Amino acid sequence: MEQLFGLLNVNHGSIVAESVKRRTPGTGDASAIDNVPAGVETRRFGSHKRDTEMDTKRFETWLRAERNMNMNTVGSRISNCKKVESFEGDLDAHFDADRLQGLLDRLTYSTEDARHGRAPRHRVPIDGDVRNGSSTLKHAVNLYAEFRRSATAGRAAVADGHPVKPRPQRTRRRVTPWPDWPQPGEDAIFELARVLTPLIRFLRPGIVSSIVEDNRSRGDEWSARFDELGVNPAIYLWDGSPCSFPGVRRYAGSREISEFRGQTTIDRPPAQCLTLDENDYPKHLWAFVFTGKPFRKQGPIDYQLAHLFDHKEHKNRWPEELDVADGAGEPLPLFGLYTSPANTAYVPTSFLKPTDFSSTLRTLVQGRAMQLYGDVCRLVPPPMAVKPCRNSRWSPDNFDWSEPVGDLEHLPAFLEFRQERISALIRQRKKETRK
Repeated sequence: MEQLFGLLNVNHGSIVAESVKRRTPGTGDASAIDNVPAGVETRRFGSHKRDTEMDTKRFETWLRAERNMNMNTVGSRISNCKKVESFEGDLDAHFDADRLQGLLDRLTYSTEDARHGRAPRHRVPIDGDVRNGSSTLKHAVNLYAEFRRSATAGRAAVADGHPVKPRPQRTRRRVTPWPDWPQPGEDAIFELARVLTPLIRFLRPGIVSSIVEDNRSRGDEWSARFDELGVNPAIYLWDGSPCSFPGVRRYAGSREISEFRGQTTIDRPPAQCLTLDENDYPKHLWAFVFTGKPFRKQGPIDYQLAHLFDHKEHKNRWPEELDVADGAGEPLPLFGLYTSPANTAYVPTSFLKPTDFSSTLRTLVQGRAMQLYGDVCRLVPPPMAVKPCRNSRWSPDNFDWSEPVGDLEHLPAFLEFRQERISALIRQRKKETRK
């Protein structure tokens, strides 16, 4: 992958490869490790320009065209590959030697490894959680391996140095702006919140805790299957994750919607998931808790399920609602929040829009979720964290809330149901991948 990273520096200056000493994983020792394929040189990057910038463009274009990634995510994945290459050697050489399999094996770091405090087998230094960091790097390298294997890489790329012509700019007609109508003040929203909060329904913390523990017991098995299918398990199975259906996310964008509804032919599996969904999977747990059966398109009368934090990539509000540790880099997609019971509540239909679009009400309801579930799970994946309430007037303690609902009677049946469903989705995705 020597040819990959010329575009990464801010000044588009590039990178020179300089040999470095091999290091024992997790240490600063210069002792050698023998698990790198012959001919693969460990490198770090300097400041001289590379002359093969085109391959970077092809990988970037492939990520955008084949994986529907926005530019921030594309930049993060390329940066991940750059970091791996700096400490593990040229990715193209690894690919030519063993299709990157040896490197991917070394980047694997399981929950069992974390539990026993084992040092990673790779050389890449990681600040923070080693398992999540290793999984993120492995996901990026997996993408590069897929790019190298893909017969569609050439079609997705800029052909033979001829850039894709930009769409012509349309001349817009001058229009008269809408009037600027008044908005409700804080006192009015506060009174609305006092009416709303007793009507919101959250699940009991014990139910969420059971999902977390089941994820811990099945996490290694599912993570291995996800890795095989090119799905980054850290998106769904971080430590303390309450995700009830790892691998399931909501469709996004016109193409995924039309494919989900059978209006167009699916030419490749959707990215970073086992399957897409139309808001059924988040309701299965709720349905089992109250009816003992899966969700059947009928929920509580005049109530709608609301997600507390955004789970889709497009227009996600996480920069306003979540903190990220300094130097942590671009977070992974928040698809795991889609089926998390700690990220859902049933809200009266008549109040659904205020809780969706009022940042003050959203923050209040999110704070209530932290009160209920902060001790039994990690609501959002690292390196993210829920921002603390900075306005004492809007502390959840100042409002009346209904008691959390549901009991554990039907929970074993739900856990069996989700295990069978996830296993079926994995089998189906394997078939789709072989096509």
